[in-house]
Amino acid sequence: MSLPMDDPTVILKQKALIFILVLMCLGGLIAAVLHACEPKPHLLSLIIPPLTTCICLGLLFELKKHPRRIYRIIQFTIGWSCFTVIFPEYFFVVEAFLDPRKQLIDTLPPLSSSIFLLTTAMVVFLRPRRLVRLALLLWMTMASPIVVYLIFHPAELSSPRGMDLIMTFVPAMAINIALLLFYTRLQDAIDKLYIERLYLKEASEKDALTGIFNRGTGERIIQNLINRQEARIGIILCDIDHFKRINDNYGHLVGDQVLKFFTQCCQSHLRQMDTLIRWGGEEFLVVVLGDNREELVHLAERLRFIIADQPIPEVGQVTASFGAASWLPQETLCQLFARADQALYQAKAMGRNQVVYSG
Repeated sequence: MSLPMDDPTVILKQKALIFILVLMCLGGLIAAVLHACEPKPHLLSLIIPPLTTCICLGLLFELKKHPRRIYRIIQFTIGWSCFTVIFPEYFFVVEAFLDPRKQLIDTLPPLSSSIFLLTTAMVVFLRPRRLVRLALLLWMTMASPIVVYLIFHPAELSSPRGMDLIMTFVPAMAINIALLLFYTRLQDAIDKLYIERLYLKEASEKDALTGIFNRGTGERIIQNLINRQEARIGIILCDIDHFKRINDNYGHLVGDQVLKFFTQCCQSHLRQMDTLIRWGGEEFLVVVLGDNREELVHLAERLRFIIADQPIPEVGQVTASFGAASWLPQETLCQLFARADQALYQAKAMGRNQVVYSG
């Protein structure tokens, strides 16, 4: 799947990932130097920090070279982070269980805070519900061996380090999970509001009957094109002939069907770059880019022929009149529409079912 790299969410995640990878590189480098200076460093302390630095540097280069692989890199980063916390913890717990001379409170590195850092980082990268499931799994995986060990070693449990571990992995982490659940509910509410906002935005831009842009949106579209000084902007103003007679003879429901039919006919024969707008009542507007006078008139003639050539049930043949105009440099939006409207008026005066161009 191709990711939209201009998406603000993707850009934010990319920046956060780069920041985290850089910090992990620096942290691994500093930890490697400090452990190397110890009189008797543990083997894990000599392997995991420099390996973390190398892996994070590789992920940074991979992200720079292949930015569209960001989600795969995120998954690998989270997976490696979990491994660097869980594996040493289980190693030292098993070691303390097997060797009575060693106490976990003395040998266990300060890994307990890492679970909070992991869950905080995952808030940025994971969907809320997946985040809660992974946080619960991570909590149970990390808390279980330490809590079980301390229960079977009450002397270590009553020590300051033992009490700190219990408080971290039981009540403190439970509060953290509760906050993540609250965040999930809050995100659900935000998503619902976002969807409602999109619906209201679409409803304000689209015509309820035909589903195409309404006049207000159409005016903004054309004004933006004029402001950008597009080389060629053409408009075709079209009006369904004798539409009032259709409403009077067949009723407004049939009239609505005629409007929908007209919209579908035009939409199916326009290019992707052309925009159809319901201008009001039985009037429609087509915004055309890149065409000269001949092409603009040809498009209007083609629409006129297609509409007249397809009879509508209950109504029969329906025709439309068209007024076309090309935007002239330094011309305002009102002046452009005035010329197209005058051309449409001439088409009506010439007997309808006509195309008139205003140069």
